[in-house]
Amino acid sequence: MTLIYSVILCLFFKARICQLQCVKETLDDTEFSINVTTPIEVEAADCIRISYKFTFPTNKVTAPYRKIWFKGDPQNTVSTEVVDTVESGTKDRFMIRGLPRGEYEFGFKLEWGCNQTYIFPKRVQISVSASTNTPDVTVPPMTEGQQASLYCKPYRVCSGITDVYWKWTKAGGQLILYGSYGNGMGNSLTLTPTADDHNTNITCVADYGSGVLETTVTLDVKFSPKILNSSQCMVEGKLLVCVCISRGNPLAPITWPSLTDFSVTSSSNIQTVNSIITMSAADYHDTSVKCISSNELGRAEVEIPLQNYTENRPNYELDSNHSSNAVLPWIITGVSLSLNLILLTSLIICIKRCRGKSQQRELGEDMNTYASLNQADVGQEYSVISPRTRGVSREGHGVARDTP
Repeated sequence: MTLIYSVILCLFFKARICQLQCVKETLDDTEFSINVTTPIEVEAADCIRISYKFTFPTNKVTAPYRKIWFKGDPQNTVSTEVVDTVESGTKDRFMIRGLPRGEYEFGFKLEWGCNQTYIFPKRVQISVSASTNTPDVTVPPMTEGQQASLYCKPYRVCSGITDVYWKWTKAGGQLILYGSYGNGMGNSLTLTPTADDHNTNITCVADYGSGVLETTVTLDVKFSPKILNSSQCMVEGKLLVCVCISRGNPLAPITWPSLTDFSVTSSSNIQTVNSIITMSAADYHDTSVKCISSNELGRAEVEIPLQNYTENRPNYELDSNHSSNAVLPWIITGVSLSLNLILLTSLIICIKRCRGKSQQRELGEDMNTYASLNQADVGQEYSVISPRTRGVSREGHGVARDTP
């Protein structure tokens, strides 16, 4: 029974001692210090190394104790290290494996014993800017129809590389993706370029998890000249005007063989050469003009047909006979118009005269009719009065005669 009470009493005293040890004591800030560089400026995806030296009272901090780094809030722990020996004034280094672009604050604290903590008031300010350590892209000389290999070497950082791939923006804006590698090593791309791939953009992308870095290059593809379908020859009045347009890399100058006595105007833009000749149409009698373009990779030539050449030829190829033949139709047309005009004028005058005579005749007839009517009426009036004759009166007994 006595033994039981002894055990209980022992446990009570041990618990009492533990409670006394877990009581958080008041610490003096002057006994704690930390020496660390701040602010720190780095680029995205770079490793951040924080070197520091701290001191503490060895009579209060007991082993083992924990060194803790936190981001922002002291409860947001990012690194913990347990130390078994108490030694003040030691130097150490804390490393952060890359941060995205932005502003950050980190702090340091110690924990030991039972619920004992000291938070150093000094904070480390870290500013992360956009990275300039873009991938290194190597592009060999490129020629149309020949295979070429591009190589991309990403910038190596402590945070590691999660992915490396290519983006190619083809002519017309079409986007094509090539390759996806997570080994963090260089990435090569083999392709067979065409003339249309010249001046297109291809990009090597390195994804570091905390950020993406990329390098874009413009492809320079050599190709032999090609004469464009927009080349043409036109007869404009008495002039023959021909335009030849060639595209090549390097630039491919244009020549006009078998032509003499002409003026030429040439211009170039990027890989395109534009040549225009002007000459008298009467001095050229073929139905097409040859255009030649060449550079170090090859040569192109084309026969450009003369548009509307047959129809326009009488306008510029005139001799004395042609001149007579051209003037004669105009003379005939003029005479015909004059005769028609005279005939029309005569017809109008004749119509007017005939119409005038008809009106006069109708007026005379009307007058005659009126006169006849008047005359008939007068005659009738006089015909009623007749002379009296003397004869035998039927009332008397004899015949009465007039005496002279």
